Amino acid sequence: MQTIYDKQLDNERLLVRTLERLDGLADVPDRLRAVELSQARTQWVERIAYTALTGAILGVGTAFFTLITRG
Repeated sequence: MQTIYDKQLDNERLLVRTLERLDGLADVPDRLRAVELSQARTQWVERIAYTALTGAILGVGTAFFTLITRG
């Protein structure tokens, strides 16, 4: 009987330690969501920057072409 009681106490201690570790994981979904939102914002800014850069290059190219053909 004592052996069973000791095993039960060991299992309860293990359960308490496991729950303590899991408590630190409770906010993981919120942290992952924050990271995903941050990455989405970064990707959006990158798209705008690349679009602006492409537009600027096309504008300079068009101005240069117009200058050459009229000049």
